[in-house]
Amino acid sequence: MKNDYRNLCQVFTPTKNVKQLLDWCDYKENLFGKKIMENSCGDGHILQEVVKRYIEDCLKNKFSKDKIKEGLNKDIYAIEYDQEQYDKCKKNLNIILKQYNIERIDWVNIMHKDALKSNNKQEFDFVVGNPPYIKYKSLALEDRDYIRKNFETCKKGKFDYCYAFIEKSIKSLKNNGKMAYLIPSSIFKNVFANELREFIKPHITKIYDYTITKLFDKSTNDKGTNRLVSSVTMILEKNSNYENLEYIDINKQRTINLKKNELEDKWVFKAKIKNKNKKNRFGDYFCASNTIATLYNDAYVIRDFIEDDKYIYPKIGGIIEKKVLKNTISPKTFNKAVKEKIIFPYYYNQNNELMRYSTEEFEKKFPNTCEYLRKFKEDLDKRKSDKSAKWFEYGRSQALRNSSNQKLLLSTVITDEVRTKILPASNIPYSGIYIIAKKDKTLEEAEKILKSKEFFSYIEGKGINASGNSLRITSKDINEYMF
Repeated sequence: MKNDYRNLCQVFTPTKNVKQLLDWCDYKENLFGKKIMENSCGDGHILQEVVKRYIEDCLKNKFSKDKIKEGLNKDIYAIEYDQEQYDKCKKNLNIILKQYNIERIDWVNIMHKDALKSNNKQEFDFVVGNPPYIKYKSLALEDRDYIRKNFETCKKGKFDYCYAFIEKSIKSLKNNGKMAYLIPSSIFKNVFANELREFIKPHITKIYDYTITKLFDKSTNDKGTNRLVSSVTMILEKNSNYENLEYIDINKQRTINLKKNELEDKWVFKAKIKNKNKKNRFGDYFCASNTIATLYNDAYVIRDFIEDDKYIYPKIGGIIEKKVLKNTISPKTFNKAVKEKIIFPYYYNQNNELMRYSTEEFEKKFPNTCEYLRKFKEDLDKRKSDKSAKWFEYGRSQALRNSSNQKLLLSTVITDEVRTKILPASNIPYSGIYIIAKKDKTLEEAEKILKSKEFFSYIEGKGINASGNSLRITSKDINEYMF
């Protein structure tokens, strides 16, 4: 993969978690002759503990130092793409050897190459590691194409780089070989990880969830990448086909046994509550949707300005006709005395249908606004907009059809409680999830449902752990809620 990604990958596993990783996959005793692989080893932080355990177990079993050297070269495998980290790894492992008065070795199976393109046919008793987490949007087009063509869990959607590592690692295990991987907890909820979840289901045995504990931050990354990601350690045993999955919440010291055949699209790690009284689906009475997506809010959202009867004058300069503006808000400004406006380059006809200006019509009707937006023209042109979007329009047409309705707004990130705000039809929010009523229900009723203890309990299972004790939810989660 591209050199540009090296810094993103170099986030190293804390020592405490390294030991847990190896303990949980039973890499403890009778290790001679058992082959172990780490396919993104960095500077060897995990491998150092592997080598220590291997040597101490061999000494306990009365192996000679020559025999131990032979075993280390035959049984310890690793791959690292970055030359600098690869060199550090071998140096660090030789320091471990010196501590046990063992002469340095060549480490013939610690390889400098691209793990995803490696065609190593060796099968392993153990695979361990902390694979690189890189989001789809950060991958170069050629790398996306290679992964999509070569990994069955990445054929569809916006996969994470680590999905391919997980698939390749499972395939490299011997039958009943064990794997311990420290991964982002989002893979159990992310819509683009559906194929991956089905792939791991026959093999997965345990999940140790760190939930609100932040394992990675700037202090753990010598390159300065901030990794505020919720993590789990996933334990697999190839082709074990256990019916149950054991889920362990480390912070709450709680264990739940879940039947794999009852896991839905999103894996919810809560004991299943059967409530026959809940027959109403939220989405049948209300519609939860993502708010508008300008794809460049700096151009459209104006926070600092003065105004007169016809125009507003943004602090950064320029003039904007008031007739093209709407009031706006985001969940972050619910309880703040912040006055915001948004350029709304559309209009509604007498039947309240959304209408689009032609380019000529918009430029003639709002010349000052066009001049203002042209300050951002270069960035607006870089947006990955809908093909039909004109240069002055929002990048996406989502949420526009119902934007003229009264709406209930909430954040996609929930902390402690669900906070909502009912907005008038004239307000066009640019962040969060908005809800409109349909059938014979009111937004006040929707607000009551969303602020209930039952709904919060529901999103504790459905939500993706964000930083701290926050949960990230989707409009689909809300629409699927039964009350």
